[in-house]
Amino acid sequence: MGTWMQNVANGWVIYQLTNSPLWLGLLGLSFALPMTVIPLFSGTIVDRTNRIRLLWVTQTGMMLVAFTLAALMWLHVITAVEILTGSFLSAALLAFDNPARQALIPNLVPRNDLLNALSLNSATYNGAALIGPAIAGILYAQYGAAVLYFVNGVSFLAVMWALVIIRHVRAHSGGARTSLRDSVGAGLSFAWRNRLVAVLLALSAVAAIFGRGYQGLLPVFARDIWHGGALSYSALLTAGGAGAFVGAFALAALRVVRHQAGIMIGSGAVFAVSIMAFALAPWLWLGVTLMFVAGVSSTVLGTLIGTFIQIETPNELRGRVMSLYTITLIGLPALGALVVGALAEAFGGANAAPVAVLIGAVIFALLLAVGAPPILRAHLESLETPGAPGGAGGWSSEKSAEELVAAADPEELVELCQVEGGRPGGEPGVRAKSASTPEAAPAPKTPEPPAAPE
Repeated sequence: MGTWMQNVANGWVIYQLTNSPLWLGLLGLSFALPMTVIPLFSGTIVDRTNRIRLLWVTQTGMMLVAFTLAALMWLHVITAVEILTGSFLSAALLAFDNPARQALIPNLVPRNDLLNALSLNSATYNGAALIGPAIAGILYAQYGAAVLYFVNGVSFLAVMWALVIIRHVRAHSGGARTSLRDSVGAGLSFAWRNRLVAVLLALSAVAAIFGRGYQGLLPVFARDIWHGGALSYSALLTAGGAGAFVGAFALAALRVVRHQAGIMIGSGAVFAVSIMAFALAPWLWLGVTLMFVAGVSSTVLGTLIGTFIQIETPNELRGRVMSLYTITLIGLPALGALVVGALAEAFGGANAAPVAVLIGAVIFALLLAVGAPPILRAHLESLETPGAPGGAGGWSSEKSAEELVAAADPEELVELCQVEGGRPGGEPGVRAKSASTPEAAPAPKTPEPPAAPE
C-alpha cells in the first residue's frame, strides 16, 4: 500500500514541478531502465542465494529511499531530478526483490494450489492498489507528499515482520552453481526453447509496452483532460486497483480454470477495447468506470500468464525465468509510459494525451490478433505433455525431488533433504535420496500375535 502511495506522490509532484508529459515519461524511464536490464542478471543471484535473506536486503534499501524522499520534501528542497533518482534506486532494488518473491511462492503452497496462491498474491498487490491511491489522495490534499513518502517507508516494516515468521521453507533453488554467463544463458535458453514460456513472455511484453503505457499519463487525464485534481487522479488509480482486486479474487475462488488459453486471449481483447474507450471518454466518471474494466481484464491476463510460467519452469531455473517475467510485468510498462509520453509531447502536449493512449491500445489489439494463433498452438502442444498445465498430469511440471538432488551442490544437499519433506505440498517424513547412496532395505515385518481365544 505504501508503494502505491509513493507512486501517487512521484507522478503528481513531478507533474506539478514540470507541467510536462515528457517528464512523466522520464519518470517511467527512470523506473524502466533498471527493471529492464538488471533482471537479466538478478535472476541468477536469486537462484544462488537464500531468497529470504535477499528480500531482507531489498526491503531495507527501499525503506531508506522512501525516508530520504520524505526528508527532502519536508525540507522543501526536492527537485524533479531527485524524484527520478529515487525512482531509479527503488526500481534497481525491486529488480532483485520481485523475482525472489515470485520464485519463493511455489515453495510455500502445494503445486495444485499454485493458481489460487498466485491469484491471492495478485489480490493483495491490487488490494494495495485499491486502498493506497485512495488514502494517498486524501493525505496528499491534507498534508502533502512528504507524508506519503514517510508512510511508505514505515510500511516496509510489515514486510520485514512477515519475513521473520517464515519458517521451514526451502529458500534455495537447489540448482548447480555455474559461471554467471552460463547461468544467465541457461535461463534465456530455457525461456527460448520452451515454446509455451516463450509465447507467454512475448504476450506479456506486448501488453506491457503498448497496453499499459497509459498509466504514466493518468495525471494528465485527471488535471488537463477532465479538469480535476489530486482526488481525480486518485479515483482513476483506485478504480484500476478495484478492478484488479476483483479479477484476482475471482481467479482465486476458482479451484479449476478451464480453457486457460482462451481466457487469456479474451481478457487481452477486453483490456485493449477498454483502453481505447478510455482514451475517447469525455467524462471523468466514464474514465473511472473503464479503468475498473481494464483492471479486471489486465489482472486476469497477467495472473494466468504468470501461473503458466511458474508451473512450466523447474525450481532451479525459476529465479532466472521469473526475472524475465518481471521485466515484462514491471519494467516494460514504464518503458511504454515513456513512449506514450513522447507521443503526446510530439502531437501537442497534454491535450494530445488521448491520441497517444489510443495509438498504443490499437497497436496492442493488432499484435494480440496476430499472436493469438501461436499462443493457442503452444498451449495445445503443452497439453500433450503429462504434467503440463491443464493436461493429464495436472497443473505441475516441476522436477522431482530426485532430479533436484542430482543437480544440487553437496553443501545444499542437507538443507534440501531437511526441507523437502516438510514443505507445504510435500509428504511428511520423506527425504530425498542421493544417487550414490544405496536405498536401505526395508525392515522385516514382525508377525502379529494370534488373537486371544474368547
